[in-house]
Amino acid sequence: MKKFVRRMTLLALASIFGSLITAATVEAQAPIVTDTYAAKFICGVQPNAALVAVPDAQAGHYSTKINVHNNTGITISFRKKVIQLKGGQVPIAPQFRSDEKLDPDWAMEVVCRDIYRHLNIPVPPIPPPADAVPPPYIEGFVIFEVFYLPLPASPPVDPLDIEGIYTYRAEPAGTDAVSIDVEVFPVKRNRHPLSPVIADATAQPAASNRRLQPSRP
Repeated sequence: MKKFVRRMTLLALASIFGSLITAATVEAQAPIVTDTYAAKFICGVQPNAALVAVPDAQAGHYSTKINVHNNTGITISFRKKVIQLKGGQVPIAPQFRSDEKLDPDWAMEVVCRDIYRHLNIPVPPIPPPADAVPPPYIEGFVIFEVFYLPLPASPPVDPLDIEGIYTYRAEPAGTDAVSIDVEVFPVKRNRHPLSPVIADATAQPAASNRRLQPSRP
């Protein structure tokens, strides 16, 4: 009986050890996130409200531009995620994910029209027709996760410059109440496996981050 119990114990330990090795192997093969940036966005028109109302934001027209610059000497791959907050202190998961990349010293920007498209929210074309409906008021986060596969021994520190430019115009249109603000979003050091992303028609596939190779003549 003791021999049987010992054998079963050894088999159980071997099974657990094998599971741990398998999990570690899978995690080692997954891309690793090293840096995360969370940029705020505020877009659209918040309609005029009565003085007794408590709106989520003051009446006006809000716009956001998020600038992204690769400040390293290597191609940087990152995951872009959009989270539209719904209010009411309700936790919500990202509604859009895509893997993208930037070559050394290249830059890009994410504007409100991009965010609406990622969230499948229709907005008027440019130029808008006379009977166009104002774009809805939305807010949330655009998150950038820098990842590597394989993880280099010394990944760049703070590889992206992330800045947000926010403009506001009071409603109704034609008033002189206009404001602008620029915010720099800091990096958060991170280290966790990156889960697979569901393919999106608008997403650009990103290669793993790689060090630049000398160009051949």
